[in-house]
Amino acid sequence: MDRSRFLSALWRVLFYVLRPNQPFEMRTRQYRLLAVPNRSNLTRAVIRRGYWEPLATEVFTELLRPGSFVIDAGANFGHYALTAANIVGPNGFVVAFEPHAETYRLLSANAELQTVGNLECVNAGLGDTNGEITLYTDTENPGGHSFFEWNVRRSENSGHSVTVWALDNYLKDQAENRSVDVLKLDVQGFEMNVLNGARQTIETHKPAVLCEVTPDALRNAGTSHAELIQFFEEFNYRATIIDSTNDLLVAASFDELINKLNTTEAEYFDVLFQPEF
Repeated sequence: MDRSRFLSALWRVLFYVLRPNQPFEMRTRQYRLLAVPNRSNLTRAVIRRGYWEPLATEVFTELLRPGSFVIDAGANFGHYALTAANIVGPNGFVVAFEPHAETYRLLSANAELQTVGNLECVNAGLGDTNGEITLYTDTENPGGHSFFEWNVRRSENSGHSVTVWALDNYLKDQAENRSVDVLKLDVQGFEMNVLNGARQTIETHKPAVLCEVTPDALRNAGTSHAELIQFFEEFNYRATIIDSTNDLLVAASFDELINKLNTTEAEYFDVLFQPEF
């Protein structure tokens, strides 16, 4: 359905005719999930469209092999983690980090619907060190919860404390014998913190990194998209822009990527960073 405009349009008509108001189990092309139709939940978009980020998902699936080890940082309801779990198979493994308590409960429920027991959900975020940090709930954007209050569109509370791991430390404690193949990263401006806490992993394992790059969120976090891109340049990676608006994959030098993000009117770009071998 995710690559068929006709079927997606038909599904949207059915959605608005039926107007579901209770959670129900739904099957997408990649996995089963508990779909929640209220507006405070990203699965509403999956119900309405019948898919989630089709081009980025296609790129992501091409990185996966049976036996792959995948880290999903900022898993939300679990789209990428669930997709990976159903591809990497019983010899593969997926760890999905989600610090927001309510979202984590949905992620865990979705993990329980999968037939292969290779997905571990962790109610924590990733950062540059182990510890506790305040997470702010975005009441307007269910995908916008952030460790930076000024990065949420609307917050109705003062935040709450959550656990954060440095990925290097987590792997040393929990998965020392596994090599990370793919890291998916979508953490609302906290990307540099995650990457700095994963330096050893990236240097040693050289995983592919699918990263949402949001210039304003990074700037609000006290860093920049240029710093993020230079991080990957340091480790001899190359970049591909996932242009979902035009359904294109665009290879770009780091200078071209920085310039594009300096001048774009788009809120963000998904970018695939891969090691040069």
